Amino acid sequence: MARSGTIISVSDDIGVLRDALVQGPVCDPLGARTESAGPEIEEAARQHRRLVRTLETAGVTVRHLDALLYSALGFADARDWILERRLAETEAGTSAAGGIIFWLSEQPADALTRFLMEGMQLSDLPAGLRYPAHHAADGEGWLIAPLGDAMHPRPRLRVIDGGVLLAQPEPRQSRAAAITAATVLNFAPLFDQSRFEFWLTADGADRSSPPVAGNDIAMPSERVCVGAITCNTSVQALSLLAASLFRQNRVSSMFWLDLTGTGCECLDDCFLPLSRDCQLVNMTLLEMANAFVVRANQRGAVLGIEPCRSSFVQDLARSMEVTELNLIDISQHPKPVGDALATLAPIVLSPGRIIAFEEQEAAFPVLEQHGIEIVSCFPGAALSPNGKGPRGLLAALHAV
Repeated sequence: MARSGTIISVSDDIGVLRDALVQGPVCDPLGARTESAGPEIEEAARQHRRLVRTLETAGVTVRHLDALLYSALGFADARDWILERRLAETEAGTSAAGGIIFWLSEQPADALTRFLMEGMQLSDLPAGLRYPAHHAADGEGWLIAPLGDAMHPRPRLRVIDGGVLLAQPEPRQSRAAAITAATVLNFAPLFDQSRFEFWLTADGADRSSPPVAGNDIAMPSERVCVGAITCNTSVQALSLLAASLFRQNRVSSMFWLDLTGTGCECLDDCFLPLSRDCQLVNMTLLEMANAFVVRANQRGAVLGIEPCRSSFVQDLARSMEVTELNLIDISQHPKPVGDALATLAPIVLSPGRIIAFEEQEAAFPVLEQHGIEIVSCFPGAALSPNGKGPRGLLAALHAV
């Protein structure tokens, strides 16, 4: 059993990326599946392997969610923990649960990993368990529904300083993803003796935790945090997060942006740090948003939430101790450059060095004019049906 004490810590969004979590389009914890998944998935898998090779070439240690889940499921307590919570999301959490959990816990770890990630239908159960579980299956026959969009872990798992924020959105599939991530962090041998906090909750099934998403949080510099209020992140969640961060002296400044009236889906779409002073922004959206600064006293207790004194950008620059931020304003560029910048969503390898998709190539000259280096680019259409770049395909575990 590994006892390395793997470091879980991200000081800011533009530090040198050392360790990251990804998940390919096919669950293959042992690297041994040979059956064809169809041309579209095969192309997505090919592009994802290209991403992994690019990260490894850049010196990043890449972890795979399915392999980590498989390693956790080698322990009986991990199996019980995740099965009780995943099945509680369905009607199988009632009278039929005991027999189903017992049967599932006896399955090989690779088969159980695939059930938990790719789903399990009622027909996968032994005949004797199907009738008690019949009412637990959804309209398509799933007893355990497939893990929704497992390829994009960043919105669901966000490391802030020395703590992990598990996303807690409302939809059931998002909660299932949080439960799965919590199982990995709590039980995978890789994280034995790792010292990290859980911000808000360590249990992805905790319904009392308000909704929050990882792509609504930014760390533009060390000890400075920006959070957004959106359809996926509530003011209650940001309040709890602020209280925890200030109480443990993990941040010195925190800003909130209310994006609910802007049409912006997440913070990443209008504010994204690229280097120590360069930010990719949409000023049209930022100027529509109400901006607040969260203040704490010397003991770490939150004193209050006040509107920014001048503007969010100016107050942010002061908190980052820079004279002026270098802004790449999406709204100032016409098509096709503006569209490419709006969907850029790159992976930041280190300050000013990014990985992007070829589909956003029209934005590259503008980025280079602002001192941003495109370290690698490759096709990503099969990985991103919505046209966005690779940022969501990776959850940073360690960056300094």
